[in-house]
Amino acid sequence: MIIGIVGSIASGKDTVADYLKAKGFKAISLSDILRKVMLEKGLETTTANMTEFGNNLRNEKGHGFLAEEAAKQIEPDENVIVTSIRQVGEIEFLQTQSDFVLVKLDAPIKMRFTRLVKRGREGDIKNMAELEEIEAKQADGTGGGMNMNKCFAMADKEIINDGTFEELNSKIDKLISEAK
Repeated sequence: MIIGIVGSIASGKDTVADYLKAKGFKAISLSDILRKVMLEKGLETTTANMTEFGNNLRNEKGHGFLAEEAAKQIEPDENVIVTSIRQVGEIEFLQTQSDFVLVKLDAPIKMRFTRLVKRGREGDIKNMAELEEIEAKQADGTGGGMNMNKCFAMADKEIINDGTFEELNSKIDKLISEAK
């Protein structure tokens, strides 16, 4: 089974991946693949830089490029969680893989901003206005950018991560049992 996660910034993608890793899934982050490419080129991996570089990379190598790179890491019949999907082309490529399910993961914006501040990751967004601005840029695909709205619409399932870890884990368990 391959579970793909398309989610808003700080919606809990890594938390879902960590939970599924504990259940034996292999975790692959398209953002980590992008970060690796950027670091190899000596580029700073801020959210804004990743958005711009990722858009340019996809325009150069194809909108499914990061998903194609991820697929190289997947063995037949392996349970995998693929996070940080942000392009329609990535979804379209992953949909060609057997047993693929796309999940939209979201949470209220104020809750996501609090998570961003709390995790304190290098290059993360530092204020609500910046979060809103970046999400607006990612929303509709104008100028060759991400098209999160269309990606969200392509999801097979949706999880709203607005509760406790236990509630989120329960929603993930339900998703897995329904997908089998």
